[in-house]
Amino acid sequence: MNSEKTLLIDIGNTNLKWSLLQNGRLSPVAAVPHKVDSVELLAQQCWDAIDCPAQVYLANVAGQALEQGLSDWMELRWHKTPKIIHSESQALGVTNGYHNPLQLGVDRWLTLLAVRASESGVVCIVDCGTAITIDLMTTDGMHRGGMILPGLNLMRESLLRDTNIPRVKSVEIEALFAHDTAAAVASAALNSAAALIERSLQEAASLYQGVPKLVLTGSDARVIAEALSVPYSIDSGLVMKGLALLAESEGREG
Repeated sequence: MNSEKTLLIDIGNTNLKWSLLQNGRLSPVAAVPHKVDSVELLAQQCWDAIDCPAQVYLANVAGQALEQGLSDWMELRWHKTPKIIHSESQALGVTNGYHNPLQLGVDRWLTLLAVRASESGVVCIVDCGTAITIDLMTTDGMHRGGMILPGLNLMRESLLRDTNIPRVKSVEIEALFAHDTAAAVASAALNSAAALIERSLQEAASLYQGVPKLVLTGSDARVIAEALSVPYSIDSGLVMKGLALLAESEGREG
């Protein structure tokens, strides 16, 4: 039995998440905000207490500076260079639908790989994070493209930035048609996301003769799910599962 541990790192727009893969099992995912003054302190906070991993796989959508800083820390601390994961034209039964495969965010690519491993039908995958992304994959593993819109907080903030609408941290949405301004903004953001998801399912159903399975992931998945009138499932760990699948497939090839 292989007891070596592989460190998997998912750097999103807001949070850094990481997990250890050992013998086909993932440790609980840890998450911390990565917008900090010191990348070195961030790395120490995350990994100072763990032994040097056999391998490191890193997926990043937050820019080169953070990636380079973490890589430098690992080189100095562990003499280990992380493998930076990028979107590919094809992998693990999935074909990238973008004309330029590298333009597809690596987080979206990894969710496609993870879903393909467990679903064989037409699937609509919605990542409800800082941005909301919607991707469609057909039964042959073909990514048919997708959409990107601001996440719930970004939608609200874009309106609040240039208006005098009250800034309220916590808003209760009681109905589609709200009875105060802050709730009206929150309701519009939530229901616009839900409406686009349901429109996406309708369009996919007309194209592929059957309503796709809807899989939600991301920090706002449960909030958005409550506004939907269609069946769904939630899987919060798709990016990490996609990283694990790549690591395991390369281990078998090696």
